[in-house]
Amino acid sequence: MKTDTVFGRVVPHVAILVLASALAGCASDALQRDGMRLIDEGHYEEGLAKLDQAVSEQPRNPAVHVAQTTQRQRVIASLLANADRARRMRDYNAAARGYERVLGIEPANERATEALRQLDQLRNAGEIVRQAQAALRRGDVDGADRQVRQVLALDSRHEGALALRREIEDIRSRTVQSYPQLRTKMAAPVTLEFRDGNLRQIFEVLSRTAGINFLFDKDVKPDLRATLFVRQVPVEQAVELLLLQNQLQQKIISDNTVMIYPDTPQKQRDYQDLTLRTFHLANTDAKTAMNMLKTLLKSKDVFIDERLNTLTMRDSPDAVRLAEKLLTAQGLPEPEVVLEVQVMEVSRQRILDLGLQWPSTFGLLRPDLGGPPGVLTDYNNINGSRITVGPSPELRINANDSDVNTLANPVIRVSNKEKARVHIGQRVPVVSATSTPSTQGPVITESIQYLEVGLKLEVEPTVHLDDEVLIKIGLEVSKATALSPTKNGTIPVQVDTRNAATSLRLKDGETQVLAGLVRDDHDVTGNRIPGLGDIPGLGRLFGSNRDTIGKSELVLSITPRIVRNLPYMNPQDIEYPSGTEAALRSRTDMLRGATPPAAGATPQGAVPTPAVAALAPPAAVASDAPGALASPAAAILSWTAPASLKPGEETDVILRADVSQPLGAATLQFAYDPAALRVVAVTEGDVMNADGAVTSFAPRIDEKTGRMFVALSRTAARGARGDGALVRLRVAALPGSTAPAELRVTGVSAFGEGNRPVPVPLPAALTLGTKP
Repeated sequence: MKTDTVFGRVVPHVAILVLASALAGCASDALQRDGMRLIDEGHYEEGLAKLDQAVSEQPRNPAVHVAQTTQRQRVIASLLANADRARRMRDYNAAARGYERVLGIEPANERATEALRQLDQLRNAGEIVRQAQAALRRGDVDGADRQVRQVLALDSRHEGALALRREIEDIRSRTVQSYPQLRTKMAAPVTLEFRDGNLRQIFEVLSRTAGINFLFDKDVKPDLRATLFVRQVPVEQAVELLLLQNQLQQKIISDNTVMIYPDTPQKQRDYQDLTLRTFHLANTDAKTAMNMLKTLLKSKDVFIDERLNTLTMRDSPDAVRLAEKLLTAQGLPEPEVVLEVQVMEVSRQRILDLGLQWPSTFGLLRPDLGGPPGVLTDYNNINGSRITVGPSPELRINANDSDVNTLANPVIRVSNKEKARVHIGQRVPVVSATSTPSTQGPVITESIQYLEVGLKLEVEPTVHLDDEVLIKIGLEVSKATALSPTKNGTIPVQVDTRNAATSLRLKDGETQVLAGLVRDDHDVTGNRIPGLGDIPGLGRLFGSNRDTIGKSELVLSITPRIVRNLPYMNPQDIEYPSGTEAALRSRTDMLRGATPPAAGATPQGAVPTPAVAALAPPAAVASDAPGALASPAAAILSWTAPASLKPGEETDVILRADVSQPLGAATLQFAYDPAALRVVAVTEGDVMNADGAVTSFAPRIDEKTGRMFVALSRTAARGARGDGALVRLRVAALPGSTAPAELRVTGVSAFGEGNRPVPVPLPAALTLGTKP
């Protein structure tokens, strides 16, 4: 009795718990379904909140936990992908909202945090590029490059940064020197006259005169003698002539120190510096490039990576420079052409069927036997003989004309000297049977081969530099007809084909039509009563004729349109010196002019001291300073600028040149007080390129020391003449400066035609007064 009472009290409680659990499970499932639905609709935060609520209500349900984790990762991945896409499209506001939503869901997400930090910098990318442009105008190439790299690290496709980087690379390619250059303290050319003098004494005189330190290898013979008579040559060129005369080589250690050693293979290995360079080839095969360098440059240490299509070489700096020029000339993209082709087959067929169709058999018609008229009827007579009665004659009047135009209009894009093939048709199966004898009888084996029929077109274009295309064309139009099987089961196929192969040269956009592949068919069949059907004029009454006339013609129209051709290359870009058979050189040292003197060097007009001249052997050493030259000045320099300048105000200053002798290149050095004046920009004038010639202009500004260097040169063989602006300066007076700002030219190295030095006197200093 007591047990029943306890059982009666427990059962209702258990039922209530089971019912509550079931209700909670149903509610949790509904939250999970609602959350996933909201996520699918794009309401990520609301959907994840539903899933979080479902987890809190059923913390021990693993399915709910898995759904929550999976959907959270899915939402984060989707938001990050959308934000990255908006960032690539430069929609920075939408990208920032996407990353912020990610942080709202997962605050510790490092990718979103870093992306927001980069977005803050990207919003200032335009300002950074403008600062880099200003730095480049001031001549601070390294500073501009650092700022450009900062922008490209955030956005590799930033157009302004990419354009500025190309400009920086262009400036560096014109000004960089991969090897040390001698810089003597004499900018003016010299005249040397030595007759059978001791080589070491000659170098000692040059050392004291030009300020160059000469070191000699232990294997250089001390009794070498030289005879040299040169006039008005740079000191560097005189040194090279002496070395060439005595089969010696030099290694430039610094701008004023040279090591001299015998020109032997062993000494070359000991002294010659080697450069390691990797070339990323875009349009040239690595194996082809390696064979070219080994053949032309005799390079031994060359390695290629076919996977990356790169070439790495280790050779002298001159060989590396020549390899760069060769690979640049050979690495042009392949020309491509689009061929617009129209293939049309025009066929016409005419069928004329006219006359009376008589029965081929005749019999007797017995009226007593009867029979339906016009129907072939057989009767058996009394004697058992067979009587056949034929139908009455039929009148045939039929004419049928049909015109068929089959048109194929493919558009093919193909690279230079590559074959393109087009097939429009079918592959017809041809069944052949093979019989193999055996003890149980012959074994028949069938095989199927496929025959391509229809329209087949092959083209191979060759794009020429004059925008003409040579096209090799092969055209085939075929049709297959199956015939009756043979006794062995083989099905023969009759192939009707027409082929055409030709080569033609067309201009870009020119259309050529190839026609004339005509086929004429004329079949005549007749059904006549012998004799009567051959009567002229009346033969049609005693028979019928069927005339089938067919004519088909194949027409091909082709139009080339050049997509990309090889660019025109200036002969100066594809022709360059390469040294001798024994020694490679990427430059013509014998034609190189004097290099500009270093900052602080002796200006033009400096002559060797009397003590140095007294050490010369029986010869003369003279320095041709501008003041001692008999020829007049090649150009007269003058300033054009306002008389005064307010502190903080900017103005334009022009250095004008009245060029009377042909001027091919010039290097100028400027000096100013950096505490009173700031050079904002340096641009090229219109003297050097007045005739449309291509010029090179490379400025460099040192704001700390108040120095500025400008190099100008022409690529044309003839020098420039005329009167106009040589260099344009944009200067600004610094705030707080009260003293007059002075701008002066401290050095000029000018060269005329043939890289011959020409005299240019220095202009007077320019003084810019300050306004109160």
